[in-house]
Amino acid sequence: MVNIRRIGLVATLCASVLSLPAYAQQYRFNYSKLYTQMKNNLEEGHPDVKVAFFFQEHKTSRLCKIDKAWMEKDKHYEEFVIPPSQELIVPLDDNLRQVGPLVYVNAEQGKTCDFSMVVMTKQPLSGEVSYQDIEQLLPQMSKMLDDLGGMFSSWFAPKVIGLTFEFDGVKQSAIQTSKGNTFSIDNGKAKVNLADLSKNESLLLPQTTFRVLPLLEK
Repeated sequence: MVNIRRIGLVATLCASVLSLPAYAQQYRFNYSKLYTQMKNNLEEGHPDVKVAFFFQEHKTSRLCKIDKAWMEKDKHYEEFVIPPSQELIVPLDDNLRQVGPLVYVNAEQGKTCDFSMVVMTKQPLSGEVSYQDIEQLLPQMSKMLDDLGGMFSSWFAPKVIGLTFEFDGVKQSAIQTSKGNTFSIDNGKAKVNLADLSKNESLLLPQTTFRVLPLLEK
């Protein structure tokens, strides 16, 4: 079951949660379930946008550290490389889908973490971001959300009206614009509604983004 939230797309993909010593948690997925969502990254209509997997703390929504992740089937075993962003990057391979390995993730000790599937830009943004830069991303994010949600999702999904900029290390600050306006950064996030920018106005980002997610209409 997929639930659309303001930060993007969050989903539970039939994950099993196993208790481990020292309050760690292990999550188990069927590869084919992940593949079903990842294959949308190959579809047309959203070249600058992707589906990505993370784990976030249940109480705070802050990202959880992935201690270890791997897949196995019978005697075959492959461990995943986890980048500093803590994104769970799983290979997209139709042969693996047919074999059907299980994917295991050991999440951060001492925290209750939820599996999070989000729609985000493939590349971080930095420097000056124009109205047109944002404008071209919105239909791509809408298309990806529709692809993930199925045939009739566009009837019920909230409209993508802007972007949510996430920064690592900037908690309380502001994004300045080329016309002297500001968008507040609260707890590392800034929500920018495209309607609040003029067509010849740009954002001046204080640092490279950690993630850029869709901003959905309430």
